[in-house]
Amino acid sequence: MLLVLAIPAVRSMMEGDMALHMLLQFPLLLLAGWLLAKGLPARARLQQWNRAGIAGLLMASLVLMFWMIPRALDMALSDSTVELLKFLTLLMAGAALKLSWQSAGLIVRGFFLGNVLPMMMVVGWLYVEAPVRICNAYLTDDQLRAGSGLLALAIAGSVVWLLAFFMSTNQIEGDT
Repeated sequence: MLLVLAIPAVRSMMEGDMALHMLLQFPLLLLAGWLLAKGLPARARLQQWNRAGIAGLLMASLVLMFWMIPRALDMALSDSTVELLKFLTLLMAGAALKLSWQSAGLIVRGFFLGNVLPMMMVVGWLYVEAPVRICNAYLTDDQLRAGSGLLALAIAGSVVWLLAFFMSTNQIEGDT
């Protein structure tokens, strides 16, 4: 998957549209990192630095926060070094999510999602409501589609998270 994402024609197609860049390429890079981490031997997972998943989830949220900044998107399109860093940091964030999610308890997961999902909503709202182009590399219509997609993804993620939370709470109550 990573090799396909790195093909110049595929990269160009995804990065040519802001919505595809943020809502397809980013999640696919996160997924590739997740899958790479899944293949790591248990000894190589370095769990001592990531107690309760906190360090990994913090790193993943910081990476996601950075790549939602409009200037960061512009730089990734105009500078090949920044493009490489985007690939590497999103892969690392996906790996960190894989290595952290299971060890993170309900409260840590909730804290992570309670920060990332509203951040996505705010950025999506900013892209939709901005009276001018925020990203120099994309047109206003691209910005509107990306913002609407971020809002939809954040809302869907919130609904799934709340359903999972209440279902797990009901299971715990049913067990007692």
